[in-house]
Amino acid sequence: MNVDPVWWVFLVFGSVLINIGMMILFLYTKLEKAEELLHDVEFIGWYKNTFGSSLIGRQARMNAISMVVMMPGVMQKRGEVSQEAYQRLPASLIKQVRALFVFALFNGMGMVGLYFFIY
Repeated sequence: MNVDPVWWVFLVFGSVLINIGMMILFLYTKLEKAEELLHDVEFIGWYKNTFGSSLIGRQARMNAISMVVMMPGVMQKRGEVSQEAYQRLPASLIKQVRALFVFALFNGMGMVGLYFFIY
């Protein structure tokens, strides 16, 4: 199958735009709920006080929550998050956070593939 490379570019670009849109939607709809569930985690509060509620600040706060979701064992060993705090997060919220970052990973792999294998 011979596909013009410009269609691959449109596909990857569209996928990146969808990922950015989903991330912004999550930042303005679910971020506060996740922070409320992790109210006793000290560094989550530090991120909220330090970075504020701008778009970049919300992304920084999202990255703090993703650390808890993506590597709970490491965060618990370091004493940053208790087992109870992690268990307060609903499974649907954990899946949504993981899906956002896995989708971003696939976008990155698509861009690498586009760069090295298409052109």
